[in-house]
Amino acid sequence: MGVSPVAKSIFDESVERTKTNSVKWDGAAMLYGHAHLLPMWIADMDFRAPDCILDAMRNVLDQKIFGYTLCPKSLKQTVRDWLMRRYAWNVSDRSIIFNHNVVSSIALALRALTSEGDKVLIHHPVYNPFFEQIKQLGRVPLVSALELHNQRYSMNFADMEQKIKEEQPACILICSPHNPGGRVWDPDELQAVIALAAAYHLPIISDEIHADLLIPGHQHQPIAQFAGETAKQIVTLMAPTKTFNLAGIGPSYILTFDSKIAAAIKREQRAMVYPAINPFQIAAMTAAYEEGEPWLIELMHYVKGNIDDVRRILSQLDGIYCMENDATYLMWINYEALHLSEKELQQALIKQGVVLQMGSTYGPSGRGFIRMNVAAPRARVEEGTQKVLRAFQHLLAVTQSRSSNEHDS
Repeated sequence: MGVSPVAKSIFDESVERTKTNSVKWDGAAMLYGHAHLLPMWIADMDFRAPDCILDAMRNVLDQKIFGYTLCPKSLKQTVRDWLMRRYAWNVSDRSIIFNHNVVSSIALALRALTSEGDKVLIHHPVYNPFFEQIKQLGRVPLVSALELHNQRYSMNFADMEQKIKEEQPACILICSPHNPGGRVWDPDELQAVIALAAAYHLPIISDEIHADLLIPGHQHQPIAQFAGETAKQIVTLMAPTKTFNLAGIGPSYILTFDSKIAAAIKREQRAMVYPAINPFQIAAMTAAYEEGEPWLIELMHYVKGNIDDVRRILSQLDGIYCMENDATYLMWINYEALHLSEKELQQALIKQGVVLQMGSTYGPSGRGFIRMNVAAPRARVEEGTQKVLRAFQHLLAVTQSRSSNEHDS
């Protein structure tokens, strides 16, 4: 009796993305001046969107006319149902404000809650648009570095409070789950942030775009769930875009429980002439949240398998540590112990034909780390990881040879 072949996952399918104006694929070749680079940097996935979303968007195409579009009332109910199902979080229609993407939602929230010249408390390392948006809006980033304990990040609340006392920021901006560190913040940590903000009368903006991308066994809880009456001072940013690979389409939504903050955000949308969400975004979000959850569950089991493979391959090298992922398909890899130059490592990676995001992108405390996107077919992830391994091995051999020559001379 023959052995049954192992069924292939839908995520094993290789989708050709070159020559599609993909930032991840075509942008890598443009940025680094090399063709045939394997990109494992930008945070979008090399997986097809779920069929339910593709079908919904085809239905929009079949209408053959793409005029001005009303946002149906049912879309807010779809979002509410998703939040209740995923997080047992009950929100009202009036708490939801639709927008195009989360980065622009960060800008809207900052404009609504702060003024030019104000300081905004953030962590490092963190998703780089945090400090970029703050600076572009004429605000000032106030940085509290995350602490590394047992290869997991934690917030330094004593440092945060000291900076609040001394520098008097106007707002706290957090990333939950954390990008690039992959942490799902514990309830105690989130409650400590809430208490700190309440003590100094500060609003909180919480970017929770990675909330759905949970490694099996982990659970995310929106910070506003813990806040009780002080939830009115929390603005939560969410989207289906990372979850269902819709970054090029959008949309996103802002959650606020304070009517004055909601009015201020809507006022900024009008002032900046932010367009209403379009029919493709409406169709994509509706299908994703109403029919896409089985796909998402399978996705995260597949991503967990990729993470395990990367750990196994890179464990051949002493001095490299892959931090634990609670969430996201982004691995944060610590090579500090090897004392390698970031520039030399980047060149070695490119020479091997692979592109990762260098840690300093996320602030000075990101040096000594690289971020690796493993949301791709397993064979491609294994190929890329072998390239990363060879880059480290080559660079360590060169460094050792250089050191020996210096010693001999």
